[in-house]
Amino acid sequence: MNFVNLLFREIRYFTTLQNKMYQFLLFFQPLLFLSIVYFLKQMRGDVNIEKFVVASALISMWSYVLYSSGSALIAQKWNDTLKLLIAAPISLFQIILTKAISNAFIALISMVLSFTYARFIYQLPIGIEHLGLFFLSVLVLLLSLSVVGMILAIVFVAFQNVFDYQNLILTPVILLCGVFIPVESMPFLLKGIAYLIPMTWGIQAVYETLTLSPQMYTSMMVSLGVSTCYFLLSIFIIKRIELVLRKHGSLGAI
Repeated sequence: MNFVNLLFREIRYFTTLQNKMYQFLLFFQPLLFLSIVYFLKQMRGDVNIEKFVVASALISMWSYVLYSSGSALIAQKWNDTLKLLIAAPISLFQIILTKAISNAFIALISMVLSFTYARFIYQLPIGIEHLGLFFLSVLVLLLSLSVVGMILAIVFVAFQNVFDYQNLILTPVILLCGVFIPVESMPFLLKGIAYLIPMTWGIQAVYETLTLSPQMYTSMMVSLGVSTCYFLLSIFIIKRIELVLRKHGSLGAI
């Protein structure tokens, strides 16, 4: 089974929508956030509606990646199928990578739905001046989400109460990455932490393409650079985990 075939199977598995939680994250959560934006517009007409519409889409994307990729390995462990994955004739790295990439691209559906809901249900403006540049920045963001998803899958496999920790970091990461508050206005310590997160630069690039800021290309390049560093780190960690698992023949290492 090659990488492309495995990726296709992962996407097809999640798009069957048998998991009620993922149905909520993809289809109903954008409605909730856009409802807040709609009533915010009704109460305060001076807010930047376009930015808040994009922000609601970004939150939905992050939520889906957090819960789907973060639970990728621990779910296999709960179902007692992780042993089969370890014994399969494909590396553990490729398995995690395909899960992370497929989850990131499925999260893109959430953004498309958010824009669709905003335009046709709530009659809210989206404000994308250059569709090509915006799509390019979204691709960069998807790459950073894929890398973050890999890290989450590695970290959360060590916790049995994984959903508690996912709920714990959901909102703080949204705030740290500058979805609502610009990173430049944060305290120095938080600013340093925020710039170490690949999504921060990807989200910043998405916002900068809305205003066609000349800094958008720099943000994209930095996002790619930071994502590459985390990607290489995840390769090293996963290879070490796989080596230990194959050596001991037990899941006790995780």
